[in-house]
Amino acid sequence: MIRTAIALLLTFIAHSAVAALPGLPDSVKAPADAPTAAKLLGFEPGQRHPYHHELLDFYRELAAESDRVRIETIGQSHGGRDQVLVYFAGPERIGQLEDIRADRLRASREGDGPPVVWLGYSVHGNEASGASAAVVMAWYLAHSDDEQVLGWLDDMVIVMEPAINPDGLARFAHWVNMHKGRNPSGDPNDREHAEGWPNGRTSYYWFDLNRDWMPLTHPVSRQRIAHYRQWRPHVLTDVHEMGHRSTYFFQPGVPERNNPATPERVYELTGKIAEYHGSMLDEAGQPYYSRESFDDYYLGKGSTYPDLTGGVGILFEQGSARGHRMDTPYGERTFADAIANQVRTSISTLNASLDLSETLVDHQADFFTEARAAAGDGGWLLGDGGDPLRARRLLELLLGHGIEVRSLESTVTIDGREFGAGEAWAIPAAQDQYRFIEAIFATPTELPMETFYDVSAWPLQHAFDLPLTRTRRLPGTADALSTQTLPEVSPRSIGASATAWAIEWAQHAAPALVAELLAEGYRLQASEESMELTTAAGPRAFGRGSIIVHAGIQPDHLPPVHEALQALAERHDVAVFTVESGLARSGNDLGSPSNPVLEAPNPILLTGDAVSSYGAGYVWHWFDVMLDQPVTRIDADALPSDLEAYTHIIMPPGRWGRLGDGFKESLTGFVRKGGQLIALGRSAQWVESLDLDWSFAGRDESDEDGADESVEPAAYADFEQDYARKLIGGSALAMNLDNTHPLGYGYAEDRVTVFRQGAHVLEASENRYATPGRYADQPLVAGYLSEEVSDKIAGTPALAADRLGSGLVVRIADDYLFRGYWAGTERLFANALMFGQLVGGTRLPD
Repeated sequence: MIRTAIALLLTFIAHSAVAALPGLPDSVKAPADAPTAAKLLGFEPGQRHPYHHELLDFYRELAAESDRVRIETIGQSHGGRDQVLVYFAGPERIGQLEDIRADRLRASREGDGPPVVWLGYSVHGNEASGASAAVVMAWYLAHSDDEQVLGWLDDMVIVMEPAINPDGLARFAHWVNMHKGRNPSGDPNDREHAEGWPNGRTSYYWFDLNRDWMPLTHPVSRQRIAHYRQWRPHVLTDVHEMGHRSTYFFQPGVPERNNPATPERVYELTGKIAEYHGSMLDEAGQPYYSRESFDDYYLGKGSTYPDLTGGVGILFEQGSARGHRMDTPYGERTFADAIANQVRTSISTLNASLDLSETLVDHQADFFTEARAAAGDGGWLLGDGGDPLRARRLLELLLGHGIEVRSLESTVTIDGREFGAGEAWAIPAAQDQYRFIEAIFATPTELPMETFYDVSAWPLQHAFDLPLTRTRRLPGTADALSTQTLPEVSPRSIGASATAWAIEWAQHAAPALVAELLAEGYRLQASEESMELTTAAGPRAFGRGSIIVHAGIQPDHLPPVHEALQALAERHDVAVFTVESGLARSGNDLGSPSNPVLEAPNPILLTGDAVSSYGAGYVWHWFDVMLDQPVTRIDADALPSDLEAYTHIIMPPGRWGRLGDGFKESLTGFVRKGGQLIALGRSAQWVESLDLDWSFAGRDESDEDGADESVEPAAYADFEQDYARKLIGGSALAMNLDNTHPLGYGYAEDRVTVFRQGAHVLEASENRYATPGRYADQPLVAGYLSEEVSDKIAGTPALAADRLGSGLVVRIADDYLFRGYWAGTERLFANALMFGQLVGGTRLPD
């Protein structure tokens, strides 16, 4: 009896009940010597918002002290912050982690091995309850001896991505912590809840990382997907927050708005797992909903991507505290309250995954087997479109998703299009990711829904402006491509004693090379007509927009231009041709007035509260990453009065009316003095209100004359659908392009696929030469476009360049830099920047 008492006492000493953390059971069994979460973090979870470096310290110390935990740094963000994954399993299994990972490809196909659950938190930095919920869950998994925890660790591998968006999370934590005070205000209007521009939702460059699972524009996305592919998780959670007036959401979501390529079994499993969430939240007395608001259509979101790659993705949305305390229609909500719900549904996810483990493992094996069976023979042929570097970007993206791509052994012709060996590649249909491949190349024009939470189309062959053909039988292929065998441009050796050097503008990275040369002070000419020149490689044709670097006109104080050219050609993978004579074989000679010298651009990018941070971010990213040049960012309400040093003002989509008449006068004066204004998206329509002596043709409104002024009644419930029919929520449209216009230089074809969002329609200029881009008569390439909107925009301006006095206004209706991956229209933006100065007056005499 004494021995029994001693044994019980020792057990009590070794294990004690721990005070509950947000969302955990009221009493957690843990070793008495286990460090508390507060000790590891430095404060109680929910007391304030952790900075990213504090989170890293927490996980590294946790891994050092627990034999259930491993941490792996998988890369860095654009902001230089470490991106980590944290793994949890029983001590024996954690020691086998690398063997399990190495075997996941086989196991996923054969329905073998332990279930893998991926817990992902806070892809939006200001939806921060997820990142702190990850802290609570990590401590629980590392130190609790509760029966349910030991069951998870014994039978599963848990992969945690505790802070998907390191840069945005750091930005948000700084904001709310510096406004916290000893007595935080719950008033939604308090400054703590109204972040400054840009807010913490976005990543570096102000992108939405929860739209980047497919484009992989950002390093954190590429690094995550590389490890996701290795682990092939059976279940993935995507933890978010929504407005403070909401409760809690978890999927299935709106069933009518799901991606049709997703197997129905995914939604059945999501529904079964949802029962666990509902039970957990019911027990806690928390309100929730599950079949409204959110959908799983766009495959580039964290909850949709797994559905099309062999797993089950689940979205969670917690009504936010957006700081430390928030007054809501449901009462006061603290940061700790928000954390608690995220912890509860993390627990319910693990419980469901364990209970349904056999079903989930079987589903994944069936997913890949059925994908290969549905694929059959054949596949796709992808050409480089004459631009190997642009093709390389798409090939890198495909390889990043684990898609098999093979080189052609010989040239083939299909439907009149030639696919050359070394210039085209085969994508076999019969591979694990067949469903995903079908989805990224799909061009649907008839969709069963009209409302989309995100975009309705993303066809990558159109985004990259590359030829793609589906074929029932693939030609002979060589080995599969890898990142080491991707196509390259081999810059030629540049002779030091040449007359000049010529650069074809159609090359994807030509703008970056040209921008650097101009920035360094070299003199470059742009050809306004096609010409044939004698080069060291023989006669060669150069199209409009080709760049001439004439040796005889370079400034004496700069290093020899051929040295700069050689270095930049190698750095940017651009082919530069040595020209042996200033006499053209056909077309204009090199010294012709039709080859004017370019002025180096010095643009302003408008930023600030009035501006879409996404739109501004796409432009900043293009300058910084693609063009490899700085751009001056100035808040629109702080625009300086002296703008003479700047050549361009770039206006992303924005709400400019709030800035008043003074802002309008600044823009008007800038254009009248010779400046160039580039207006994007809905801003292209707004600039039509500037007092710049526009000459518009006007719209035909005769069909409205004499119309019955009475309004036909409509059902209140129909508003959402009627509203959706008026919009372009995100579709791929066809634009007819005048490639003789400076803004169309570098395009061989006269039709380009553009990405379009918004209901704006641009006014048509009376000047017939001022509109190089118009929407096609049948504009829809892929996605949703109501018949009413299609008729409304058909034939209207999509790209216009109006010479107004000595200045220029470029109106761009579409998003040429969309999410950093719509590479096929990046050159149109580069043309507006570099060649707007070439646009001359084109008014015919009366």
